[in-house]
Amino acid sequence: MKYYLEVQFTLSGPLPDESKEEIEELLKLFAEKTQESRDKGEFEFTQWNTKDNKLDITISSIDSLTPHVAVLRLRKQLAATLGKKYRVGLRGFNFVKYTIETELEDKPVKEFSLPLVNKLEFFEKEGKNYAKLDIDPEIEEDFVEKGAIERIVRRVGEKISKQHYGAKSEHHQISWYSGEKKHFTDENPTQLMQKANWIQRTNYRNQWILTPTLTTLAEALKQIMVDYVYEPLGFNQMMIPKLVDWSIWLRSEHAEGIYQGGFEPYFVVQPNSADPEYFEEIADYITITKTIPSEKLAEKVSAPIGGLSYAQCPPFWSWLQGKTVAKESLPIKVYDWSGPTYRYESGSAYGFERVDELHRIETLFIGSPEQTKEIGMQVKDKLRVIFEEVLDLEVREAKVTPWWLQQSAHEDEMDSAEDLVVGTIDYEAYMPYRGKREESEWLEIQNISIIGQKYPKGFSVKAEGNIELWSGCGGGSFERFLTAFVSQKGLDKNNWSEKFLKYIDKLPEPVKFH
Repeated sequence: MKYYLEVQFTLSGPLPDESKEEIEELLKLFAEKTQESRDKGEFEFTQWNTKDNKLDITISSIDSLTPHVAVLRLRKQLAATLGKKYRVGLRGFNFVKYTIETELEDKPVKEFSLPLVNKLEFFEKEGKNYAKLDIDPEIEEDFVEKGAIERIVRRVGEKISKQHYGAKSEHHQISWYSGEKKHFTDENPTQLMQKANWIQRTNYRNQWILTPTLTTLAEALKQIMVDYVYEPLGFNQMMIPKLVDWSIWLRSEHAEGIYQGGFEPYFVVQPNSADPEYFEEIADYITITKTIPSEKLAEKVSAPIGGLSYAQCPPFWSWLQGKTVAKESLPIKVYDWSGPTYRYESGSAYGFERVDELHRIETLFIGSPEQTKEIGMQVKDKLRVIFEEVLDLEVREAKVTPWWLQQSAHEDEMDSAEDLVVGTIDYEAYMPYRGKREESEWLEIQNISIIGQKYPKGFSVKAEGNIELWSGCGGGSFERFLTAFVSQKGLDKNNWSEKFLKYIDKLPEPVKFH
């Protein structure tokens, strides 16, 4: 990598002439020590000068110490030298010009821009691909200190990798199949349930009302999960918050993927004031016009403070954040279904299986790597029993590698058709109304994942005795369970399995309308 930096230090006052020899010696020793500490590369201060209360330095580096890191180290040495002997303080620095050239594995599919980068160019030289970045001189010292420039350079490669990955089919390996099951309808399950008055769409996009009839089936599914998964495996229920602030999504790294194809949150805002007078004009307007003055209302609320829960896993970790878990408390095994979660589904989603407000079951487990892997396999096997035997569904397991994992060092751990190590297994159900098994899209109804160290590290969670902590989780929604069930078995309970019917005392008759 090639770097060129012009930096200007601001001093508390002008430097005396006798200090220049000392600065020259300090820079010389700094460059020599940098060269001595590295087997290859070049690092040098190409020029420097002082004027009034400014100290300008130019740094060139090739495959050596990055100039901005040199500035952070040099700042301390300059402050000590100038302050002690010449009573001149160092107040800060700013970049005048900073360019970085980095080699790329691939050329971009299409060009893009990045925050804190004034100009980003791509070029080819001697058969290799490169990017040249002009860093914004206004970048804050705080960002430099906290690694923003390193992340800028890394982000270039990540975005190009994502462009190329997006053109490929996702890793999808079938690892288990229930075999063909008898189905009793070829109709669209959403339309079937609507006609029967089991569900009704609200006035809001992708939101549905579950009537007493369908709610009875959802409650039966809850009890089945308890009897077949949670009770036998020793899981305990808990209630996890459904409002998530930015600090949690930053630690879980969800925020970095905001509306990039994997994280589509609903935002939450706060009123700027709870004083009734502050909103009196709004209230008057609504009373008189019977309409909502959205633009005026937007002026009276804050920027988003976070959002509604996208999945229960991230807010769960605020419970453990910064703590050391006692050895005797491991493994931790919990589940949550205490309220809906929200995802802003793109496009004009219609079906009951693709909703913005979903009733999701979250399964969470934390322990040593061995404990976590064992629990993941146990949960996986129990889910097989529920889907194949209790609900009598035609399902399959697909070993999938999410994009974040394909780009990580754990990719080679997904090497067995049966073992769940680090990665995700999706449970997919055949949907007869979509066509032939071999050609149609199957519906993902549940997943189970081993996440590894991602969350313990992100939320600074440790274990007594320096035990390495891993975590795993799984999620599925009643909307998808029931859509798959109705798609294969229809609405006539005479076609439902005896094991499922045992969980339904009485199926309420749908309300009729004239």
